[in-house]
Amino acid sequence: MIGARYTCCDPGRRAAVAATEGLTGIDYVEVAVGRTVADPTEIRVRLVSPLPLPGPALTGQNFAITGGMRFPAPVVAPAVEALKNQQSVLGYRLTLPGGQPTDFSTYSLSIVRAAGARRPPNGFDPRLSSVEISFKRDCPTDFDCAPEDGTPPQSFAIEALTIDRTARDWPALRRQLLDRMAELVPGFTGAEAADFTTTLVEALAYRLDQQSYRLDWIGTEALPSTAREPRSLVRHARLVDYVPPQGASARVPVAVTLGSGGPEGAVMPARTPMLVRQGDAPPVLGIGAYAARLQGAVPVVFETLADLPLWSWRNAIGFHTWSDDACLLPRGATRATLVDTGGGAGPIRAGDLLVLVETVAPDTGLAADADPQRRHMVRVTRAEPEEDLLAPSLRLVTVTWGAADALPFDLVLSARPDGANAARGAVACAAVLGNVTLADHGASLPPPEHLTDVAQSVDVPAEATLSATADSLRPVLTPPEPEPGFVWRPKLDRADLSRIAPVDLTAPPDTAPAAALMTVTPEAALPALDLHDDFSIWRTRRDLVSAGAFERGFVVETTIDGRAALRFGDGVNGLEPAPGSTIRATARIGVGTRGNIGPGALAHSVLPVPLESAAITITNPLAASGGADPADAATIRASAPEAFRVQDRAITPEDYAEVAMRHPDVVNATAIARWTGAWQTMLIYVDRAEGRQVDPGFRREVEDFLDRYRMIGCDVAVRAPRPAPLDIHLEICVTPSALRSEVAMAVRAALRPTGPTDGSPGFFHPDRLTFGTPLYLSVLVATVMAVKDVASVTPRRFQRLGRRDAGELRAGVIRPAEAEILELADDPNFPERGRLTLNMGGGR
Repeated sequence: MIGARYTCCDPGRRAAVAATEGLTGIDYVEVAVGRTVADPTEIRVRLVSPLPLPGPALTGQNFAITGGMRFPAPVVAPAVEALKNQQSVLGYRLTLPGGQPTDFSTYSLSIVRAAGARRPPNGFDPRLSSVEISFKRDCPTDFDCAPEDGTPPQSFAIEALTIDRTARDWPALRRQLLDRMAELVPGFTGAEAADFTTTLVEALAYRLDQQSYRLDWIGTEALPSTAREPRSLVRHARLVDYVPPQGASARVPVAVTLGSGGPEGAVMPARTPMLVRQGDAPPVLGIGAYAARLQGAVPVVFETLADLPLWSWRNAIGFHTWSDDACLLPRGATRATLVDTGGGAGPIRAGDLLVLVETVAPDTGLAADADPQRRHMVRVTRAEPEEDLLAPSLRLVTVTWGAADALPFDLVLSARPDGANAARGAVACAAVLGNVTLADHGASLPPPEHLTDVAQSVDVPAEATLSATADSLRPVLTPPEPEPGFVWRPKLDRADLSRIAPVDLTAPPDTAPAAALMTVTPEAALPALDLHDDFSIWRTRRDLVSAGAFERGFVVETTIDGRAALRFGDGVNGLEPAPGSTIRATARIGVGTRGNIGPGALAHSVLPVPLESAAITITNPLAASGGADPADAATIRASAPEAFRVQDRAITPEDYAEVAMRHPDVVNATAIARWTGAWQTMLIYVDRAEGRQVDPGFRREVEDFLDRYRMIGCDVAVRAPRPAPLDIHLEICVTPSALRSEVAMAVRAALRPTGPTDGSPGFFHPDRLTFGTPLYLSVLVATVMAVKDVASVTPRRFQRLGRRDAGELRAGVIRPAEAEILELADDPNFPERGRLTLNMGGGR
């Protein structure tokens, strides 16, 4: 049996009772609990003062046990044994029969007169007649066995040093830890740097320094106003649907010249590197020399986008002037006749790129004086054989290009020079470059496989050396491979990763003219980085939100040091790389405005082995364009809050009109809602730039453009504006010294849409009158009065053509109706497009 002692009340009361004759009470109680519930429990009650023999005869009815929470209080056996010596009764022994379970609560043992009574027998102090006991005191427990007396425990903490809670770096944290160790550990000074404890403290300070920096970094990057890392700013911007431009690689047209005796029809493969001028280097660089230049700082390198068959006759194609010695290809031209000297080899086809260049200055006849600004690239939409009956031996072809590639200047094809070169007669002043392709800024690392493939060479050691050199140029990922249990977020060891805007050179030339192919949109550019594992290729994506669970994609983000950090999928949005897999990177290096080189900057090409000995030279007749640096932090912070305010849905007619005007070829638009009986149809009238016709092809283009904005259940129909031709009659008085006919011609030139000969738009130019634009008579009169030698103007008729006078002349204004545009072409070929009548007076 296990025993425990319980005392009653406090020592002062016990002493007082012990000093009083004839009075006693409970001094302490010993509880011996049985080892099992079936065993009896024994309680020994010791009295403060012994009672003289024979003492009161107490039974089990005189001892009451109360308490218990889960189980009722146990019952005392009737037989109670008095603990005696030779002279007195010292106490009593109680027995609790077995089979009475108890719990962990506190019970109370009291001596009472009889069962159910509350007062003790005579001779017992009421204060010392009851004591608290426990039957589970000796059970194992994790708590302190000492009772709580209400006083706080004694503190043994050593008074701490003043802690600098602003300490964040390694020196301050190290000092704090060493001072604390010196206070807690007797004899520790930290003066010995080689001491293990000092080393451990310094390692801990280093770790705390890193953690402090990480906490500060997280707090800094959490807000767009304080974020410094480009990837943090981009993520903040994406939350409001703004995609910051992160840079773009430039694009340039490249003209290739195949020397005499070269392999006709040989194909210059796609991804052929082309370098800016490198001192005295030859026009064609070997792969070894090229790889050596890539070892250090990578020069400005462009790589072609598609295979290019080379034909010597297309080096410089002549224009056919149809026996004219002074021929001009006017501004806005969309076709020309060329001389095909290839004999049917390498004919010009739809989709080919051509560059029209001025080769000789028309006034001097010298090639050195040719204007480098008079160069223009077009994409052929149609090539048709032509025949000149006066020159049947010539093989001619007429090429046509789209209106988007219309010639932006007058190009002199042939002329008779002045001065010392006049004796030479008429000279050809322009030509067409036919071996033309596009190239994007960025050098592939390692170099393209068609350059490193030297299987045709018998020099096996050279092949091994070349392969090793190519592998040494491969970008390195850190860490190199995924590890089990860790999220793999590697970084690339390069900071200038190319970002290439997608382009489709196989698209129909009607929908993809040269101007569109040269357009580089930074927001659409993607990093030029591919990852190769043992199974397939991992390609870059703009984000992983729409990526499938098995899609091999990753996102490239820019760190604060400019390097590329890769983020892969999680198995739900995008596939996660398998731990331990070997992944090799292939990238292109070169991005930003550095690639916006001027014309003639490219001078060297790197060709495969079969073409290394060919006499091939390259140049870029036009400047590169589209290269853009990443948006800086200030630009992102200023643009992102405004991006989500751009409405990307159309509900009301005003919404549809506003969205239609986002099309680059739409000057203005108005929308009218119509109920067709089955659904809502939005009729959208568009005013095309420069008054061009809204043909069926353009209608489909605008309808496709609006499809992503329209509501479900609402149809969209694009219409041409309704013309409102005018009928205007003016009486003009000319100054006495001027010729009436010349003044009349000047007035018509000022009012006609085509405008005067100086190139300025006329008063009725289509872009000056659009939907809802009224025509004020005062403005018209002021325009006519501004013409030289006009003395006065008197309007006689000012109204719509073919309609009755509605008081427009008196009101001084003509207002168009809904979806109407006022027009006055003053063209006798199209009298229905407006009539201008002039009565000239005065002058000569």
